[in-house]
Amino acid sequence: MEKRETKAINVKFTPNEHKILKTIGGGNMTEGFRIAVMWAAHFHNLGLNPDMNLDVIGLVIVSTTDNYPNE
Repeated sequence: MEKRETKAINVKFTPNEHKILKTIGGGNMTEGFRIAVMWAAHFHNLGLNPDMNLDVIGLVIVSTTDNYPNE
């Protein structure tokens, strides 16, 4: 069994942020935080940065079974 490296951080979340993380994590705030970090890393790798206006950035979801993914 592979040993997982663990490090602890102490972050204060607002009640709304707490609710969002629990929702993302299916009721588990820790899992929601992990997912949020994974998403942030993904979008960062695509070129998104904190200076961008999120009001003008779109998101397109393409199914792996989509016959016309470029349309």
